[in-house]
Amino acid sequence: MKKKLIIGLGNPTEKYKYTRHNIGSLIVKQIILNNNKIKKIFSNNFGNIYINKNNKFLFLLSNLYINNIGLSVKYFLKKYKLTYNNLIIISDDIYLDFGKIKIKKKGGSGGHNGLKNIKKILKTKNFFRIKIGIGHNFNYGEQNKYVLSPMNQKELYIIYNIIYLKVYNIIKTL
Repeated sequence: MKKKLIIGLGNPTEKYKYTRHNIGSLIVKQIILNNNKIKKIFSNNFGNIYINKNNKFLFLLSNLYINNIGLSVKYFLKKYKLTYNNLIIISDDIYLDFGKIKIKKKGGSGGHNGLKNIKKILKTKNFFRIKIGIGHNFNYGEQNKYVLSPMNQKELYIIYNIIYLKVYNIIKTL
């Protein structure tokens, strides 16, 4: 069985750490923190790679911003000799209610700039996506402001205690 490369989309700086747009990155970080069988094996300007003990999953925390994240994905797919069939992207989705999870094998970006960039760089839309709902509590034209706004304590609690575990269990089945 080939390894899977899992990336949670997010922006790398402290300024964006707890924003809705970083939900994918927060989930991957939580998976890493809560599993002592996952260790860091590589780091460079594109990102940090962690691997689980049975060598099935590589977890990527990108050092690039969401609008350029496809460069990190392409670099690590090439480095570990994987194809887009071995790729799982975890991203936020404004079209789903908060905490809802949707799995797709291929498809569009849904307006998500990170998914757009990955599709453009890889020249394919055929990769797994695990979309996490962040809700749509914004006025028309204010979605950028909404996705870059910080989550509240209740939302963070749900991510850190419920959603990350559901996502990890989904990853193990893909």
